[in-house]
Amino acid sequence: MGKICRTVAEVCTTILMLELLMHPGEGSFASCDLYENHNSFSHHRELKQQTNFSQYIWDNAIDLLPQARNTTFISGVLHGDLNPNFYGDYVLQDSIYCRIVAQLWTELANYEAADEEVRAYANDSISGFQDCSVQLFDRWSIKDDGEDSYGVLVEDPVKEYTTYINETMIAYPPNALIATYACLKLWNNLTNELWEIVKDETSNPYRVWVNENRDDGSSARRQATQMDEWDSKYQWYDWSEGLSLFRSAMMNEINFFNHAGNSSKYLSV
Repeated sequence: MGKICRTVAEVCTTILMLELLMHPGEGSFASCDLYENHNSFSHHRELKQQTNFSQYIWDNAIDLLPQARNTTFISGVLHGDLNPNFYGDYVLQDSIYCRIVAQLWTELANYEAADEEVRAYANDSISGFQDCSVQLFDRWSIKDDGEDSYGVLVEDPVKEYTTYINETMIAYPPNALIATYACLKLWNNLTNELWEIVKDETSNPYRVWVNENRDDGSSARRQATQMDEWDSKYQWYDWSEGLSLFRSAMMNEINFFNHAGNSSKYLSV
């Protein structure tokens, strides 16, 4: 991941990030009006000359970033006051999410009707999610029988999110990368923002979690590069539809951060 240099610029950036996290509605992000104004075909065509597909969908969904920062999980980790039962439940649900997404990538890799390049990318993506689920399952002593019995109930945020990814893959296989890009992109942004704020707060009980989970962004960059290549080489993506799909994926992420740890009966204790 590389060492973080403590420059004056970074100190200013940290202060700005703290202000944005504490006052999520006041950030200078793209507005919903901007998103709505990008729907004409001529504007999409002009944008293709100025940016690439992955940057376009991110730039026009960044207005959702303050909501992600202000979710139960992310805000609770930031302030160190996240209910530990919510945390435990969230991590268990996250392990199941990774397990199911690995299964979905496997299915896409074996889907003969999909383009060979899509299948190859899916095959290369399986191991990352498998490794994630195995590590989390081992940490929480969950027996994984390799099928659908996890020993943990699959809650609605996981069901809804993975169903969305599955349906997107089935409808048009290249869009699988859009449906899963929000997870990779948000994880990179949020964990690194959190670390800049909590790295010196040794009293924050979730500081260790942030340090262990902050991401170098390589998976997000790899996926963005692949989408941009397919868009440039084959014109596989409709930019308007792609933006709509990506915003839906972002909302699934936000829902997961807010509710994936809600099932614990001990939350009110």
